[in-house]
Order: sequence, then C-alpha cells, then structure tokens
Amino acid sequence: MIEITNEQIERVNLLLGDIKGAPNRALFNVINRALGTVRSQSGKVIRETYNIKQSDITANQNMKMKRATAGDLVGSIEFAGTVIPLKRFKVSPSAPAQRTVSVSVLRAEGGKRLESAYVADLGKYGVGVFERLTRRRDSSQQLYGPSTAHMMGNENVLDKVEQAAQETIDKRVEQEITRILNGYGG
Repeated sequence: MIEITNEQIERVNLLLGDIKGAPNRALFNVINRALGTVRSQSGKVIRETYNIKQSDITANQNMKMKRATAGDLVGSIEFAGTVIPLKRFKVSPSAPAQRTVSVSVLRAEGGKRLESAYVADLGKYGVGVFERLTRRRDSSQQLYGPSTAHMMGNENVLDKVEQAAQETIDKRVEQEITRILNGYGG
C-alpha cells in the first residue's frame, strides 16, 4: 500500500490552506499521478522479473483503476486476468518437435525441463505446450503459467512498483504545491 505521510498532508494544508479547495486538488492530483506510475511501471517490472513480452501481459490482463477525486481522496488499482499459456514465456523448442521441452518463466531461474510435455500445433488451439494425461491420444491438456495478477503479487515486483509510486508521491507533492501557488490548476 502506498500512502501520503502525515507530514506531507500537513505541509500541503499549511501552504495551501488559505486557498479554497486547493489542498484536496493537490492531493488528488498526487494520488492520480502515483496510480499512473503504478500502471506504467507494472509491465516494465514484470518484464524485468519474468520471461514475457509486454503484448502478452496486456492481452491477458484486466486492470481496474479507481481515480481519486477532490471529494474522495482514495485511489486504487486492481489487477486481474486469465492465466497465460506457457508458450508465451521462454520455451525451447519453440516449434513443434520431438524433444523434451524446457521452460523458463522467471528470468532469475534457468530453464526447467518438462519430461512429459511437448510443443504442438493443435489447429484451433494454436501452438502451445501440452502434456498428455494418459496414454490416449486425445488426453492432452495445455500448460499455463501465472496470470498478470499473480505476477504482480510477486514480492520483488510489488516492492519495485510500490517504491516507484512512493517516489512519484514524494516528488509530486512539492510540484503540486508550487503549481497551485503559481496560479495553475485552480
């Protein structure tokens, strides 16, 4: 959770308290800037931690952002989405073949061998990493990696995104005070 400190709130109230509605305007602008930072940094930090492309993150995520207003100084951002096919991560071989499949989901870890998995193009399902459940030919199931929400829940990812948002808050508080005192934004 990212918060504006009491000292920052007191400073905003002290400097902008005489201007009608200015403290709330300054604070909701700061909160919304921090939410924008979370939104933009989330994909970047996920890509630094996981072997996945931005387009695959975006295609499989559902992000809900509730922006702060002057009347409601609370903002939130929620990540949801479906699990991402394992093929979207680093897979070797990447095309259908008869070899053992090696998969690397996290950048920090090397490839993990999946002895009973194979890469195949199953027509309407497309190319994917599959695993046969029984000896029957039609008993295959596709393998999946984590969802965007799970990747955001990774401690390293969450810490880096929170740190970036907190830096934005610390920087923006002073900028909003200066902006309003100079006659901009209200």
